Amino acid sequence: MRTNLAATAGRWSAHHRRAAILGWLAFVVIAFVVGGAIGTKTLSPVDMGNGESQRAGRAIEAADFPKYAEERILVQDRGTIGHNDVATRAVVADVVLRLSGLPFVYDVRSPLSGGRSGQISRDGRSALVRFKLAGDDDRAQSRVDSTLAVTAAVQRDNPAMRVEQFGDASVNKAIEESFKSDFDRAETTSLPVTLAILLIAFGSVVAAGVPLLLGITAVIAALGLLGPISHLIPVSDMVGPVVLLIGLAVGVDYSLFYLRRKIEERDRGASGEDALQMAAATSGRAVLVSGMTVIVAMSGMFLAGNTVFTSFGVGTIVVVAVAMLGSVTVLPAVLAALGDHVEWGKVPIISRRRHDGDSRLWGAILDRVLRRPILSLVLGTGLLVTLALPAVGMHT
Repeated sequence: MRTNLAATAGRWSAHHRRAAILGWLAFVVIAFVVGGAIGTKTLSPVDMGNGESQRAGRAIEAADFPKYAEERILVQDRGTIGHNDVATRAVVADVVLRLSGLPFVYDVRSPLSGGRSGQISRDGRSALVRFKLAGDDDRAQSRVDSTLAVTAAVQRDNPAMRVEQFGDASVNKAIEESFKSDFDRAETTSLPVTLAILLIAFGSVVAAGVPLLLGITAVIAALGLLGPISHLIPVSDMVGPVVLLIGLAVGVDYSLFYLRRKIEERDRGASGEDALQMAAATSGRAVLVSGMTVIVAMSGMFLAGNTVFTSFGVGTIVVVAVAMLGSVTVLPAVLAALGDHVEWGKVPIISRRRHDGDSRLWGAILDRVLRRPILSLVLGTGLLVTLALPAVGMHT
C-alpha cells in the first residue's frame, strides 16, 4: 500500500468521517455567509481597460467631471405604409414630451428644434433624440428603467415606426442581464446534464450524486471566498459563471477518479477499507497532481496584463483549490460512511454494463502507450505542438 499525502488525508478522513463531513459543511457555510456579508468588489469600466485607454480613463475619473450617462432614442419610419415625415415628427415630439417629465433625465435634445440640439436624417425618415441620465455608472444603470419603459410604450403605440434606445446606461444594463441569464441557464442546464453523464458512468443514483454534491459545495465555498479576495483583487462580473462551470467540472472529475477506483477495487475483491485506501493512495494523488497543474497553468492569466483575465485566473484557482481540498478530505469520509451503499439505486441495463469490464478501445490504446512510453510521449507532444502552431502567427 502506497503512503503519500493523499493516502494520509484519506485515511484520517475515513477514520474521523463525522468530523471531516461536519468540518467541510461548516467550511462551506462559513465561506458563503462571510462572503455574502463582505460583498464582492467588482471591476469598474476603467479598471477593465488596457494600456493608454486605461490611463486616459483614470485621468478622466480623477478630473471629477459631472457624472452622467448619455442615451439616445432612434425614431425611424419603417416604410411599410410609405414615408410620412409628419408621423416621424409626431413620434419624436411624443418621445421628447415623455422624457421631459422623468426624474434624473435632463438636457433632452430634440432633432425638431434645429441647430445642433438633435440629429435627423436628410430624408426625414430617421431622427435621434439625445438626453442625459444623472449619476455615475451604477446609479444611471438603476435609473434607466423609466426611460426604457418610455421607449417601449412609444413603440407599442406606433407599430409602423421603429423606436429603440441605446446608450451608456442601457448597454450596461443589457450586458448585466445577459450575464445573469447565462448564469441562470448554466445552473439549470449544467446540473441535469452532468447528472445524466454520471448516471451513465456509474450506473447508480448515489454514486452519481456524490460527485455532483462535491462540485456544488465547492462552487458555493469558492464564490464565498471570492468576496474577501475581491477587496484585494477586484473581479469581473463574469467570474460567477466561470467559477460555476469550472468548479462543477473539476469537482465532478476529481470525485469520479476517486469513486471509480474505489468501486473497481471492490469489484476485484478488496475489502471496503482496503479499496478506499487504494483509491486514496492512487486516485487521491492524481487529484492533487491534477489540481496543482491546473492552478499553475491558470497562474499564466496573471501575465496577460488585463484585469478581467486576472479575475478569471483568481476565480479558477480558488475553485480548483477548494475542489481539490474537498476531494482528499470530505470525499473519503463520505465514501467510508456510505460503504457499499454508494451503489444504491442502480439503473437497469447501465449498471449491468458497468460490470462487463473496461473499455476494449481504451484498454488497447493504454497497452500500446505503456509499452512504448518514449515514442508515445514524442508523438503526443508533436501533435500538441502542431495544434498550437497557428498561435505563432497571431498578432495581438
